[in-house]
Amino acid sequence: MSFSLEVNPYLVLAFLGMCVVFIYRYMVETYSTLEKLGIPGPKPVWIFGNVLEFKGKNVLHVFDDWKKKFGDVYGFYEGFRPGIVVNDVDFARDILNRHFEKFYIRTSYRPFVYYPDNLRLIEIDGEHWKNQRAVLNKLLNSTGILKQVVQKMRISSNRMLHQMSEELKNAKENEGINISKVIDSYVSEGVMRIVLDMDEEQLAKHHDSIYNYEIASNWSASAENEASGLARLFPSLTPLLKLADKKHRESHEEVVNILREYLNNTLTGQNNNKLKDGDHVSLLSFLLSSKVLSRDIDGSLFRRGLTTDETIAHITSFLSEMYSTTTAAIQFILYELACNQHCQDKLYDEIHRICGKDGNFSLAELQKLEYLDMLFSETYRHHPVAPGLSRVCSESCTIRGVTFKKGMVVRVMTSPMYNDEQLFQDPDKFIPERFARQNRLESNQYSFLPFGQGPRMCPGQKLAMIKVKTAIIDIIRNYTLTTCKNTEIPLKEALRPSLTPANGVCITMSRRF
Repeated sequence: MSFSLEVNPYLVLAFLGMCVVFIYRYMVETYSTLEKLGIPGPKPVWIFGNVLEFKGKNVLHVFDDWKKKFGDVYGFYEGFRPGIVVNDVDFARDILNRHFEKFYIRTSYRPFVYYPDNLRLIEIDGEHWKNQRAVLNKLLNSTGILKQVVQKMRISSNRMLHQMSEELKNAKENEGINISKVIDSYVSEGVMRIVLDMDEEQLAKHHDSIYNYEIASNWSASAENEASGLARLFPSLTPLLKLADKKHRESHEEVVNILREYLNNTLTGQNNNKLKDGDHVSLLSFLLSSKVLSRDIDGSLFRRGLTTDETIAHITSFLSEMYSTTTAAIQFILYELACNQHCQDKLYDEIHRICGKDGNFSLAELQKLEYLDMLFSETYRHHPVAPGLSRVCSESCTIRGVTFKKGMVVRVMTSPMYNDEQLFQDPDKFIPERFARQNRLESNQYSFLPFGQGPRMCPGQKLAMIKVKTAIIDIIRNYTLTTCKNTEIPLKEALRPSLTPANGVCITMSRRF
């Protein structure tokens, strides 16, 4: 017995026609969202939106061009998702602070997340985020902890100077050295010391594993990584694209296993909950003694210790976030000092006057280095390590005549603001004095946001500045920096995921004595 299936070709054509009509209407509806809201912006391409306009270009230059063409508020499409960009100080204040309750969700720029990293501050929101944030705020603003950070970073800084000396011995005359790997090593080792209080034996045992994790974690979220780019563009493909994230996944698993064992050993040696803030030898020690506010099933509030997975999530966040931003900031500062000798001379005089020619320096002395603060700010304005801040609109609203839809991503792009002549006179010039205390008091605090603003601003500002200042002080006390034939002018940059020198920084370093 045989069966034959007859297919009516007209029904097939009708079905295909309906599919085409549905897809067409969906595309038209999707890519008219911003136009219906009255928001200008570049014309999108179906499926990809406007992301193809970034291909082969400096991402920040694209946003600069869009600001010039479309103004302080415009929109663009990331794949199928419409988003709004603001380049205005008043809008920045409204979104980051004044209307925080409508924009309290922070977007994650890391598409590939592995447990327990989903417990990190950047991945959570609501009451849970608020309670976890309170613990980290106390930790990262503890004077006792910060004083110890200074001393531990000095140890790493001395090792950095030794490594630089070895590099210089092997450098060819007038060709300089690429200081990036030395700075990377300094930051990575320093983070291990201040977060985990690792001794020399532990550093020798675990440094490579943690350093490789830091590199892999940041490459996983790099704008140059095609797999992560596609995952951001088409989130539904993330489980499939994770297969290409093997190196990051394996290094993450290795570091998490190291941390689980390390936590057990630390807990065994720590008399939990009986240490004062100043008695803690590391950020980890502080976390293990901390209590976080939580809500029980019946709704009542109580305090509990952080779980092992919560603690590990915070530590991996320190390892990856502190590494990428700090090493980039230090490299950019050294580059600008090499290019601006008069600034280097002023900085050396200030360091010599406040911290001395050599030897230790204190947290109080670091806080007195006003010119170094100005230099950091001006360098950051020229090379914004974090060029923008993203939030998700939690409820539809209208602010200053602009309608924001629930679920829409809103980007406060600060890098175009830093090039705005109305905010910074002669923006192309390198003038640290524009950030003198009096000038900052007279300017809008939302015109310059190196650590963000509002409740979700970066909690690690003081910690980051200690790491940056320690490296800069010790380098400038020992070396005069100049450009060489291998120095890139202007410096090529890349988002990996923070803005960083694309090919490192090559400069000449000459002993001061």
